[in-house]
Amino acid sequence: MSKDRVFAESFSQIKAFEFDEKVVAVFPDMIKRSVPGYDTILKGIAMLAMKYIQPNTFVYDLGASLGAVSLTIDQAIGSQSVVIHAIDNSEPMIEALQKSLGEIKLNNSIQTSLADIENIPIKNASMVVSNFTLQFIPIINRAAICQSIYDGLEQGGVFVLSEKIKSSESMIDYYHGFKKINGYSDMEVAQKRQALEDSLKPDAIEVWQKRLEVVGFKQIEVWFQAFNFVSIVAVK
Repeated sequence: MSKDRVFAESFSQIKAFEFDEKVVAVFPDMIKRSVPGYDTILKGIAMLAMKYIQPNTFVYDLGASLGAVSLTIDQAIGSQSVVIHAIDNSEPMIEALQKSLGEIKLNNSIQTSLADIENIPIKNASMVVSNFTLQFIPIINRAAICQSIYDGLEQGGVFVLSEKIKSSESMIDYYHGFKKINGYSDMEVAQKRQALEDSLKPDAIEVWQKRLEVVGFKQIEVWFQAFNFVSIVAVK
């Protein structure tokens, strides 16, 4: 696993964060050291997949990156004749995922798509996962995506939404301490925060809960939280 050194040198000008070749090369290390409880979230998604996925349905992994969610679900449910749609708008991510899929024996079909998730029609779905993806979508478009997800889920289907949320400066400071414990320097933390300012716009957890309620979800629960990161399960 290559170590994340993307922000280890001092930059005179910080450009907006993007999932380019440099990030893709170190992404597994970056996500593990930057998202508290990431492994626990993947295990939780596996558990929810085992409970809610129905044979001969679709599963959507929105913002699939290198496919951790798709592969975790495929391994957890065994052969169920489902199609897992792994969607991402980063060409380097999709290319790396396609390469790794060619080297793995799967239980189900994983189909990759290079596309914006806003343009993907959701249909015949028993599970949709957005693992730290909607936070990068313009706030004005998030409700419409949630509505599309709700409409495309079968009755009894599940939506798992993981997000970085708006929180107090104290909580953000605690989170930065978490990153420092994981080996990031003050400069790396500061420069990445600046790079994300324009591309990652978090909502408060209450905003997400209300948004999910408005589109039609009746059972909405926060099943995981660590610092300013949460994962919500919503059942249709």
